[in-house]
Amino acid sequence: MSLKDILVHVDATPASRTRLRLGLALARRFSARLSGLHVIPKPHVPRYFKPSLVGRVAKDYAKNAKVAADQAEVLFKEETKGADAAAAWECVAGDMDEMIAECARLADLLMLGQPRISLFLLPEKVMFGAATPILVIPNTGMFSDVGRHPLVTWDGSREASRAIRDAMPLLEAAERVSLIAIDPLRQGHMHEGAHASALVAYLGHHGVRAETVEVSSEGNGVANKLLECASVLGADLLVMGAYTHSRVWEFLVGGTTQDLLERTKIPVLMSR
Repeated sequence: MSLKDILVHVDATPASRTRLRLGLALARRFSARLSGLHVIPKPHVPRYFKPSLVGRVAKDYAKNAKVAADQAEVLFKEETKGADAAAAWECVAGDMDEMIAECARLADLLMLGQPRISLFLLPEKVMFGAATPILVIPNTGMFSDVGRHPLVTWDGSREASRAIRDAMPLLEAAERVSLIAIDPLRQGHMHEGAHASALVAYLGHHGVRAETVEVSSEGNGVANKLLECASVLGADLLVMGAYTHSRVWEFLVGGTTQDLLERTKIPVLMSR
């Protein structure tokens, strides 16, 4: 796989500027095209509004949405003006998750902001609809580059394998790659005797040298251990398979993916 088409979700928040700058850095590194996408979400008027107010509220919503779309476009053009990378802008209207997923199907990488309760956007819904690797960028912090030292998570699952293949351009260009398996046999994807060393050998065939460690979560949760290890190792990117359980399971009991996305301080590349 190569990174030739990078799609960045752009809204009117300062975090979008960070995503665009990082997207441009990746576009330059891989000679890729950078596309900016803004979605004007469907108007949603709560049921508790009086019928006489619904029309006025919908009109105000549409006006504010247009202002936000214009601000997003200005932000995109400011960041890409004079950039030595091909850039394209698109603004569409509809359900945000569905539209982003649809547009991302013809991209090699989708860049989203960290999930927030106040936003319409839900990365898990986009993930299930796009079939495209997603790079989630924290809403705070500056990220001028990414992938110099990826931390690759491995539990033997199909999703983790897919994430590693999708991340291969970054892994091949990395200065250092760390590989971690947390409670590998307890995850239910590996058979007895399977070790992360097999993945190290696979990566070696692609010219990627990886340091590996198998650790226990010590009962503190996989997400906690991943974030701790990323900090200790100085990793600038997490590579992981996403939503290895069913959506029903994730909704009922929570999951590593959602927990990690809400708390991470570094970008996360995830695939499913």
